[in-house]
Amino acid sequence: MENRYRRSLEKLAAEPPTTKTALVCALLPEIETALVSGKTLKEVSQRLADEGLDVTYKTFREIIRRVRRKPRTTAARRRETSTRSNAGDQVLVCDPLHDPLANLRRVEASRPGFHFRGTENLDVLVYGRREAHEQSKRQ
Repeated sequence: MENRYRRSLEKLAAEPPTTKTALVCALLPEIETALVSGKTLKEVSQRLADEGLDVTYKTFREIIRRVRRKPRTTAARRRETSTRSNAGDQVLVCDPLHDPLANLRRVEASRPGFHFRGTENLDVLVYGRREAHEQSKRQ
């Protein structure tokens, strides 16, 4: 029964978007690629209009502005594995390929200058409580 629902949702997701905003949102990576390659938003809009997208340039520009401004929420990436469950269905496992802190780690590693990372206990540094520091060493 669960597979029937899953197949139904997969077919629904494979269908083209029903609204113009959703269509532009789905095409956003290709639109961004065209813009990075040196094309203007006006040229991209004109090319899409030539292909049958019935949206004025002003509306297209507003859709792009709204889509860029709102945070993108996408489903987690999944990949099929060869592991089989008792029912014989393939198990989908999340694939953690993206490290959200990679940029922060790279910037932190390349900071210029000397950056001391203290190893002393906060009680010793701030309050001068040496006995709290010594007790934590014994444990």
